[in-house]
Amino acid sequence: MTYTFKIKDKVYKIDIEKEKDQTVIQIDEKDIPVEFHKIDDHMYSIILEGKSITIGVLRNGKKLQIFMDGNLFEIEAISERDQRKAPQTLSGVQEIKSPMPSRVVKILKEVGDEVLVDEGVIVVEAMKMESELKSPIEGKVTDLLVNEGDAVEAGTSLLIVSSE
Repeated sequence: MTYTFKIKDKVYKIDIEKEKDQTVIQIDEKDIPVEFHKIDDHMYSIILEGKSITIGVLRNGKKLQIFMDGNLFEIEAISERDQRKAPQTLSGVQEIKSPMPSRVVKILKEVGDEVLVDEGVIVVEAMKMESELKSPIEGKVTDLLVNEGDAVEAGTSLLIVSSE
């Protein structure tokens, strides 16, 4: 499962995958294996690199307060809808995903091409209607994951744009 968080003014995309008794968290393409156990509604015990850490998590809407090792971190969860509404605040790496099952009609940008906020990067067709998908950030296309003519499922990553 992928989550997007904003800490101060930086946006992070975090992938969390459960594998048997362990959970793997991927941040900025770095895999971090962790074990965690829920103690109660707001407390978790995490084993990270052999070290046991207890964290407290308090959620208030989209805001999360995380208390760990005597430090308080405030982060904000950002939905895909929020990302589209406020693209000027986004940076980092953004995946452009298919909003529904569709067919890739035209690729507008290739790997290495510069893109602006709200610039079209790929066109998909669903139910005889074409939709131009746009970049939520200014940056460069770093990966193209599909070809023209490909049929894709909803949520399939089509291409990646990076501002870094």
